[in-house]
Amino acid sequence: MDSSLSFFFPLFLFAFIALLLRYLIIFLKKREILDFPNFRSNHKSPIPNCAGVIVVPSILISIFLYIKFGYIGFYPWFHISLITIILFFTCLFDDLYNLPIFPRIVIQTLCVVFGLEVFGSNISEFSGNIILLNNFIKGQYFIEIFLKFLVAISWLWLVNLFNFMDGMDGLTSCQVSTFSIGMIILSILGYLSTDETYIGLILLSASLGFFIWNKPPAKIFLGDVGSIPIGFVISSLIIYNFLENNNFMPLVLLILFHISDSTITLLKRLIKKKNIFKAHSGHFYQNKIRHGYNHKEVLKKIFIVNILLVFSSLLYLQFPILSIMFSCTTIFTVLMWLNKSKK
Repeated sequence: MDSSLSFFFPLFLFAFIALLLRYLIIFLKKREILDFPNFRSNHKSPIPNCAGVIVVPSILISIFLYIKFGYIGFYPWFHISLITIILFFTCLFDDLYNLPIFPRIVIQTLCVVFGLEVFGSNISEFSGNIILLNNFIKGQYFIEIFLKFLVAISWLWLVNLFNFMDGMDGLTSCQVSTFSIGMIILSILGYLSTDETYIGLILLSASLGFFIWNKPPAKIFLGDVGSIPIGFVISSLIIYNFLENNNFMPLVLLILFHISDSTITLLKRLIKKKNIFKAHSGHFYQNKIRHGYNHKEVLKKIFIVNILLVFSSLLYLQFPILSIMFSCTTIFTVLMWLNKSKK
């Protein structure tokens, strides 16, 4: 691995993002582009929003540069990055002008459909393998359609859960950082391609640069313009490795806290017949903050859990059942702690 691309460029990217965010905070305050507290908020004073306008372009430009110099494969990451640009501008418009939910969902769905087209050959090959393994004579077309449907639903959910979970100081930085660390280790060990090494380094550098200003107490928020595009990139990595029959499950384990909190919260709202499209503050981590714990205390616990999930993702390579049991036990324990109302 080229030392300049594995150390110096990520270090530059970290410093570049951290520096630009400093001036962005000043600019946003002057223009009053702020996130004002409401009944759902976990902060008490207006905080500048839209750090994603620096973070996401920095990530995408870095990916394009790595592609240009041959360190990241053109397919599929060039096309995935182009689709991410569509999400970026949609979410920027939403952060500034509050788009209704319908056009947001439509555009996200279209981006996922575009993504399915990018992964079209992978889906066809995956479907063909299912037929061969199960001795099916016919039906590949229907298997492909069903697979595309499952992938699309999963993709949309993964994209949005990064947005749902971006409601506490430092939480998204924590998740993206630990995901990136785990992915880099898996790649270095040879269980993922070198593409994942460099994309992981880019995501890690960007998330740490953002964390400088988003750590408790946060000086700036990521905004939908950051959380949704980043969620799209990360979910693309997971889905691509799933379709390639690579070690995608360790990548899923790396974001298991995000998946668990969001999915259980959604199911609870469905059971209570609440509007699942309406903004709320019912997540486990939000509950803990509302009952007297500060952001730093909660973030510390979640960070420890995510580090344990990095260990578990590596354990999965040799002991998959043990890894899943350990991961589920870890998540269950932290969710029970977050759900306790007494300090």
